[in-house]
Amino acid sequence: MKFVVLYNIDYRPDIHKSPAHYYGQILEQVEILEELGFDGVWFGEHHYNGYSFGNPALIATAAALRTSRIRLGTGVSLVPLHHPLKLAEEYGMLDVLSNGRLDYGVGKGFMSYAYDLLGVDQNESSERFREGVKFIEAAWASNGSFNFAGKYFQVKNYHYFPKPIQNPPPIYAAAARTADSYVWAGANGYHLCTSFFSPETDSIRNNIQLYRQAALANGHDPATRNIGGVVQMYCAATKAEALRDGGKFAKNYYRFFGDIDKLGSRPVVGERFENIDVAEFDQRNQVLLGDPDDLIRRIGQIRDYFGANMLYFEIAQGGASREEVLRAIDLFGKEVLPSFQQHGNHHT
Repeated sequence: MKFVVLYNIDYRPDIHKSPAHYYGQILEQVEILEELGFDGVWFGEHHYNGYSFGNPALIATAAALRTSRIRLGTGVSLVPLHHPLKLAEEYGMLDVLSNGRLDYGVGKGFMSYAYDLLGVDQNESSERFREGVKFIEAAWASNGSFNFAGKYFQVKNYHYFPKPIQNPPPIYAAAARTADSYVWAGANGYHLCTSFFSPETDSIRNNIQLYRQAALANGHDPATRNIGGVVQMYCAATKAEALRDGGKFAKNYYRFFGDIDKLGSRPVVGERFENIDVAEFDQRNQVLLGDPDDLIRRIGQIRDYFGANMLYFEIAQGGASREEVLRAIDLFGKEVLPSFQQHGNHHT
């Protein structure tokens, strides 16, 4: 199993203080994550209410300059909201500055508020997304000038720079609600990033199987692709402490993005996360709140149920203080990671 910490974080001035202090804490945590042996750190993209990062490439570049091993990703880069020429240049530069450590997570995003703010027609999101990803791939693969003639994006005699160190950087395609998104990701040979916090677990598992079938049908070996999902995690000395503190942070975070979703022209979250039963969520593995032994057991369950080999942990959300985040990642890194990294993946 591979373990990534995903910063889809909600900025709270009372907890995080100034923006400079807030970013400094995150970069401090990234250095500690590398020391502990985590595989990657990813940064989300949002454009409102202090949610995540307006430009994930900037914070990831800052993290690259403080680290040497840990991989740096996006969870996810919202391709339909930008011209792909700009994204190709920014993330190609990140791959160079990180010495080839970029994992490029791409997606459409589900919050309509971002489309409203930036004046992009959400009806075009799927087409813009897929065309944009193909543009970025073409730019990274180019030598000298190249042309691209799409429905939304066109260039002639474009000389792309800088050439990424990886040839090419791996692309992780986000897929959540529709089977078509899984099939498209598999058919194109991308790695897969989905959500394990969703209650539709059977549907997600079935869609992952469709992803594998589409990969095979198009000449891609799914065994060489990473398959992972996002889930909130909080590791504490006791199960009761994890449920108490991690449960509070989970509730705070779900309410936060639920309130943002309501601002958009097409809200999709509704009342689903208004008054969640944290214990019930935890029992269904929609959140992972536990002591080390509990988490080892349940990570094995998730791996085996979905056929996953990667988890993206949301840890720092919901008003967790610096000290609480550091305790959670330290305990997980010292007590849980070694069980999967040193002894294989045989826990059930």
